[in-house]
Amino acid sequence: MSKKIKIALFTETFLPQVNGVVRTIEKIVLHLEKHGHEVKLFAIGEGEKYYSNTEVIRLEGVPFSFYKELYIVKPEDKFLGKLSENDISQTPLAALQALIPSKHSVVEKALADFKPDLIHLATPVTLGAIGIYYVEKLKLPCLSTYHTDLAAYAPMYQVPYMEEFVNAATKMIYSRTNRILVPSRSSQKQLRKIGLKNIGIFSRGVDHELFNPKKANKDVLKKYGLNPTAITITYVGRLADEKSLPELITSFKDLKKNYPQIQLLLIGEGPARQNLESSLRGTDGFAFAGLKKGEELAELFASADIFAFPSKTETFGQVVQEAMASGLPVVGFDSPGVRDLIQDTFTGYLADDQESFTKSIEKLFDIELRQKMSKKAREFAETRSWELILNGLLEEYNDLIKSYSMLK
Repeated sequence: MSKKIKIALFTETFLPQVNGVVRTIEKIVLHLEKHGHEVKLFAIGEGEKYYSNTEVIRLEGVPFSFYKELYIVKPEDKFLGKLSENDISQTPLAALQALIPSKHSVVEKALADFKPDLIHLATPVTLGAIGIYYVEKLKLPCLSTYHTDLAAYAPMYQVPYMEEFVNAATKMIYSRTNRILVPSRSSQKQLRKIGLKNIGIFSRGVDHELFNPKKANKDVLKKYGLNPTAITITYVGRLADEKSLPELITSFKDLKKNYPQIQLLLIGEGPARQNLESSLRGTDGFAFAGLKKGEELAELFASADIFAFPSKTETFGQVVQEAMASGLPVVGFDSPGVRDLIQDTFTGYLADDQESFTKSIEKLFDIELRQKMSKKAREFAETRSWELILNGLLEEYNDLIKSYSMLK
């Protein structure tokens, strides 16, 4: 049995927020606890003080004006703290916070008491910079995980030179860590392209016991005003601009012209919901289910027929795996993250443009083809064990601690 280790895990997003990063952090914490390791979790914003048996150190945060569901650490300095609440000054201040490592009294005390063997930074930004400060001060090994391709969001928000700045900042922040782990080969290529090195793969598993075709219950669709006998196209994820959801709406409306019985179920919440509802006005056969988790989500997944995922900014696409585990063929764009999961023409389709995205969904209206791909999708998901993947992360921790101690 490997030596028990202490990990200080810094994450820019955690519960009560719900997203792919949070779900991955939850899996990591539970796995480390299961194997007898100690974790101290550092997060921004209000929430529970414990997750399972792990203490969560909460730093006061401010919603980021550029992206309201993200938080930046509120500076302890009163003047800067007030400045961080101003929309105009917030973006440059957050950029400086992310690029200039700084101390924080709450973090300092918690780390002094905990005495970690390693610091793990998940998508480091303002909280990550505080983590880096203590990596350097305490001379600790540091592993970072890359979860979100922020540079890919830049064109959607039409900020001049934002993509170039984010790439430069990403290189500056991650190059301060000893080891970088990314969720897919696509992400690995992206980071190598901007000049980062020492990049490994930390993929994602899927709970194929929870997400299972056996949980199909078509009658549950009635709860949302949908027809249990119609072909149901579903999307699961955040309702946000970077998910390219207008392209899914366009495909659905085009297909409805020739296939009036098809229906669309959108599962999730986010800032784009109102606009999406407006764009579907005058169309029938759709429903917004809101945010769903656990068994309720698993049942809805299994009760659908096709998973349509238009996002082009994923580093991985965890919901794609959950759809496959639920026996759904997937239609997505041939873009980073998604292309690492969908086996084109076997477990679903990779589309090049709007037209091929629509046509790929249409192909799956054929029940025999859909059933064939459903079986293949489930078989693929069954090979993606969280236990195996998280054991690999533990090996990364141990290797980094060992190699770091040899350099001392």
